[in-house]
Amino acid sequence: MEIIRGLVHRRLLPRFAQQYIWNREYATGQWDSRSLHTPNDPIYAFLEKYCVDRDVVDIGSGHGNTITEMSPVYRSYTGVDISDAALRIAAQRAASSAREQVRFVQGFMHSYVPDSKPDVFLFRESLQYVSRNRKQARKELCTFLSRYADMLRANGVIIARLCADGSDAQRYAKTLEMIVREHFVLRECRWTQDPSALLIAFCPDVTR
Repeated sequence: MEIIRGLVHRRLLPRFAQQYIWNREYATGQWDSRSLHTPNDPIYAFLEKYCVDRDVVDIGSGHGNTITEMSPVYRSYTGVDISDAALRIAAQRAASSAREQVRFVQGFMHSYVPDSKPDVFLFRESLQYVSRNRKQARKELCTFLSRYADMLRANGVIIARLCADGSDAQRYAKTLEMIVREHFVLRECRWTQDPSALLIAFCPDVTR
């Protein structure tokens, strides 16, 4: 099973197979014990700062931690995930938390296009699934982020959180930071120790 999950994470299986594996994992509760409740995650301070009265699109929204745990400062929230099983859980949790102006959309992050330009794209532990090939990770990640930057409303921002626990994860997070500093306008960058993670906010460089 770990081999299959590795192929899914590197997008080396067809899209329908990726969706099946993610649905199976969410439906059987494999993610619940690790990530169902994360109220102390430092990402929420970023969201309170950058999402006030803004339209937020959460790419890879999973089973709804962000919408149920963040302060409801947003104007609207759209959760996007490849797993319809995860989205059903997220919708139930959002309703139980009485969150308004919320919707969930099944979509594949490499081809997703919003109905209208949002103010914020959020990638919370989803950017590590961008690249198929580690050797091409830098180029593919840059291209991926540039596509999303082009879909932002004027003065929009991209927020990302990446786990940095372990040498491979830390290397990937450092690659993200380097790409942002070279190709975008950095708004804020924070490395945390507990949990070990990179939090970063950036926007398109309109001078390019």
